[in-house]
Amino acid sequence: MNLDKLQSLLDDQYTWPSIYKFKFVGNDSHREDLTELVGQKPCEERPSKTGKFISYTFNVEISASEEVITIYQKVSKLSGIMSL
Repeated sequence: MNLDKLQSLLDDQYTWPSIYKFKFVGNDSHREDLTELVGQKPCEERPSKTGKFISYTFNVEISASEEVITIYQKVSKLSGIMSL
């Protein structure tokens, strides 16, 4: 992931501070890890049709694009999580 490009896109599309929507896909065992890394509980959880995966949505008050990148970097270290 090109972090400079991501930061530029975030700064072009958002006026900080702003609410940023994070979406991740994992399983039930990832809930606590994601909550800890993002800093709040998910506002929405949606299981897949088979129940094997869960889509987690977080609406987070972010003060700068660097915070978004930091959260994505932390979450990327978790095994089995996909960022959307």
